[in-house]
Amino acid sequence: MASSEIRAAQELSELIGLIYDSALEPNQWERLLQKICEMFPGHMALTGTFDGGHFLGGYSPSGFMTEQFKSMYEARWDDGHFIGDQTAYADERAAALRRDPPTLGRVRSSRDWYSDEEYRNTAFNRIFMKPVRTGHWTTLVFALNGTRLAALMFFENEEEALEKDFAGLRQILELISPHVVRATRIARAIYMAKEVAETYKGFLDAIAIPLLITDSGRTLQTANSAGQRLLDRGDLFRLSQNGSLSLVDVHDFNAFRKILLDVEIDNDARGLRLEQADGVISLCVAPFHPSMVTHLQAEKDVFDKDQLLAIFVGAHGTHSINSGLLQDVFQLTPREATICNALASGQTPMQISVELGRAEKTIRNQIQSVYDKVGVASNRELSDALSVFRAVGAMFDSEDPYLFGEQQPRVT
Repeated sequence: MASSEIRAAQELSELIGLIYDSALEPNQWERLLQKICEMFPGHMALTGTFDGGHFLGGYSPSGFMTEQFKSMYEARWDDGHFIGDQTAYADERAAALRRDPPTLGRVRSSRDWYSDEEYRNTAFNRIFMKPVRTGHWTTLVFALNGTRLAALMFFENEEEALEKDFAGLRQILELISPHVVRATRIARAIYMAKEVAETYKGFLDAIAIPLLITDSGRTLQTANSAGQRLLDRGDLFRLSQNGSLSLVDVHDFNAFRKILLDVEIDNDARGLRLEQADGVISLCVAPFHPSMVTHLQAEKDVFDKDQLLAIFVGAHGTHSINSGLLQDVFQLTPREATICNALASGQTPMQISVELGRAEKTIRNQIQSVYDKVGVASNRELSDALSVFRAVGAMFDSEDPYLFGEQQPRVT
């Protein structure tokens, strides 16, 4: 390999390393944009977000900025959010996007859409670009959510007479594109997990029943302590290596997926009743709306409308409480969970001892252990403590198919 090729490979390797660092810096992509502008003189850059043909924001401006561009940025962006009138060119951009829809990781240029003369005559160039002495643009789309997208944007500086290596810029962007997309996903996952955990963990753990938080794609975001024990037990839910949540039973899983879709579409809670070997379980799935406070501004513009879903796990109606749930929430042993349910149903220590074939003294010792773990001192207090499980089932009328859905018979 020639020395020039070795240097080029080494520069690309260093640039790829910078991508993963820059994805996590406070002003996301700032150092990456600066580095690429140094590599390709005559360009300036920023991270841009759009909704269809409309600008949403512009962040981390880098490179040699014209004075006109600086003035325009200060006048038209408020803390990175665009505040100018876009009526004159938004329809033009929207039409171009319909002809050539954006795809994740794709590098695009105004030269893909227009000749030099056609571009000079576009409303976007005449109203937005030409007055600030910038010309053609090249973008790399690194985040996409419906009509919203975020892109690394590079503009040619018309005040600099030197020839712009736009072909070289495009080539390097195409080489690094998979890494930019991957680094974006890593940064998004890290910050979402960090913020949800820090902001809501105390709140979630204050909820006694198991609670799981997922996104609309069933990727687990966080869980309270009881929810984590439920996952670890593995009898009801299964968690894949990539964090995707599913139900162990295929029939239940199909119903669960439908419930999630209904909640996402209607933005309203739904319930699901599940028959388990150790007792009936009720799930309540409801919209969950934390406020994104991440400093990754482009991510916030593109993904702030993403919906999270809260999954509450409890008991149903007059059924005894699922033994596994009692173990998850109060960390009872299987025997203690059985005794707890027997007490809740009104049985006396003597009746329980006869049913289980154990000495009454042993049963009374286990009852005291149940009281201690639940944090109560009497059967009445125990009944009150267990009512939290029935709250999930009580949220819904079990006979209402709109809420619980038609219960399909299992195929055995």
